[in-house]
Amino acid sequence: MIKLGREFSNFDVFAIVKELDLILLNGTILNIYEIEDLLIIKINTNSGKKNLIVKKDTRINLTEYDYPIPNYPSQYISSLRKFLKNRRILKISQHKFDRIIVIELSSKDNQPWKFVIELFNKGNFLLLDEENIIKIAKKYRKFRDRELLAKRVYNFPKSQGTNFLTINKEEFKELFKNSDAQIVRDISRKIHISGLYSEEICYRVNINKLTIGKNLTEEEYEDLYDSFKSLRNQLLFSQIDAQIVFDQQGKQISVLPFEIHILKDYDKKKFTSFNAAVDEFFSKVDSELLKNPKEQKVDEQISSHKKILKNQQEYLIELKDKKEKYYNIGEIIFANLNSLEKLRSVLIDAKKKGYSWEEINTKLKIAKLEHLNGSEFFEKVIPSTNQLLIKINNNDVYIDLKKSLGENANNIYSKGKKAEKKIEGTITAIVKTRKKIDKLKFEKESLEVEIDFLIKKPKKKWYERFRWFVSSDGYLIIGGRDATSNEIIFKKYIEPNDLVFHTNFPGSPLVVVKNIENKKIPLNTIKETGDFVASFSRAWKETWGIVDIFYIHPDQISRNPPSGEFLPKGSFIISGKKNFIKNAKTELAIGLNFIELKEDSKSTRKIFFPKIISGPETAIKKQTKNIITILPSKSGGFTKGKLAKEIKSYFIRNIDKELKIWVKLLSIDDILLYLPSGISKFKSQN
Repeated sequence: MIKLGREFSNFDVFAIVKELDLILLNGTILNIYEIEDLLIIKINTNSGKKNLIVKKDTRINLTEYDYPIPNYPSQYISSLRKFLKNRRILKISQHKFDRIIVIELSSKDNQPWKFVIELFNKGNFLLLDEENIIKIAKKYRKFRDRELLAKRVYNFPKSQGTNFLTINKEEFKELFKNSDAQIVRDISRKIHISGLYSEEICYRVNINKLTIGKNLTEEEYEDLYDSFKSLRNQLLFSQIDAQIVFDQQGKQISVLPFEIHILKDYDKKKFTSFNAAVDEFFSKVDSELLKNPKEQKVDEQISSHKKILKNQQEYLIELKDKKEKYYNIGEIIFANLNSLEKLRSVLIDAKKKGYSWEEINTKLKIAKLEHLNGSEFFEKVIPSTNQLLIKINNNDVYIDLKKSLGENANNIYSKGKKAEKKIEGTITAIVKTRKKIDKLKFEKESLEVEIDFLIKKPKKKWYERFRWFVSSDGYLIIGGRDATSNEIIFKKYIEPNDLVFHTNFPGSPLVVVKNIENKKIPLNTIKETGDFVASFSRAWKETWGIVDIFYIHPDQISRNPPSGEFLPKGSFIISGKKNFIKNAKTELAIGLNFIELKEDSKSTRKIFFPKIISGPETAIKKQTKNIITILPSKSGGFTKGKLAKEIKSYFIRNIDKELKIWVKLLSIDDILLYLPSGISKFKSQN
């Protein structure tokens, strides 16, 4: 039976680190979050923003899934943010083929710090300064051979086994030739690789994995080393052939960086990168841990009260049995009072006459065999407690010889009455528990449905890195977010048939109406673009209600200043006649659309991802009915961050019920991208 794990092997670390180093090199850390036992690091890279996810002792990968971000950071995360934010990633590497990742980071004095991730011993994250002093650790711990303590030098753990990457043929043979262990276990232990890859080495050359090392022939050692070397070369030099492996029931059981022979007959899903495969594999695992906490709490309470109810019901049955038993015994004693009293008297008289208890027991057993009156109930005398044991309806009944039979019968009746009283209290408790369960079930039904699985964000279109909207005539309009993106638009995205929009004052986006089909651009699109430029210009912050905007043709704009003059970043030279749009409005509509996401073919559920759009009201109204309009405000309005939260709350309150759960996926950061800077209010406000 092949054992497949859900934790990274050192093979997996090697493969993922190669990809991460390429993608994240020179990236800047924007923020850090912690969700349960997950660490999420937001990084701005040359190819856009990326989310790096690290899970305890399990794995590290980039994720495209939308993990829920907690409202408040822990003290540990606050400390990490203080040290890590705005640092640049210089290098990502694996330490000595161990399950250790080292992320080298820039520092103010150009002496790199390190963020060390240990994927073993329940995992750890450690931030080291330029002298390898531990600044922060997730866990401070002491081991036999090293200490992980604050303000102490960090020492890497001693590597186990011979180095997989450097071992040669002679060293390989030497490890096993005198071994009494099974070769598959020996390879795994002495070269420190997972059992799966140890089995793979044996499987490729058809060597029984249970063979004892010293029993292998010279030829088998040659074959085994060739197999080992082939696997090593596959890891080091082959292209990634990442895949998720499924069992016969279609359940994913492992994720691998490349094809291995031992799993050739299993179903697989292939990926172009190991990151993508790991991301999909573990998103399914993580979804199980990210259920609605409120619903989970109510479920736990329901389960707890159901256990209480079960115990109460079992206790009620026990009490009813006791009540019936004691009443029956009492009635039988009273019905046979004379016979039993005579039996008691015989016992007491015999003892007074000097008979031993052993003799009395023997005589009464003989009397019972002869069916003498009263003796049919007799079992034995218990001298130590001065009791007579009788049997009634197969129940043992202990009679106190110091008391009369009437007193004994009353005591037994009392036990029945006590049980009867407890029955009343238990029935009352059962009713209360049932009501509590019903109340909790109602509470669960009343809870708003939450998404209890991770969702992969749809890939952004090329123009979404800029400000953008689609006009009511169907034209795409793009604009810069800052001086850098203004220059990018100028250099890469202005074509001869487009129109270019700007203002006569600084602090405005360079905006372009894309005219791919080389048609005459309608006046309505020109007016909408003018309002768009006004809304994202300095005019919003200054609370100007209207401004003048101009537009020109692409051949009228350049970055070439007159000789001897300097042109600041994001500035342009305009020549020729400008076409003005008078009184363009500073007013912006914020709309909400939904993109239906496709899951795998086996899934039947529909998934919708919320998508914010913004632009002139006439354009946005053509694209969605979910819309709210904002205006600049001098006072009494919302800051940009507060406005984003208010917009999200508005859509949650006003959206169709079946779409409400998807609106909650809206990220405040995503909403902020579509808002102008400054104080704003809703159009309906006075």
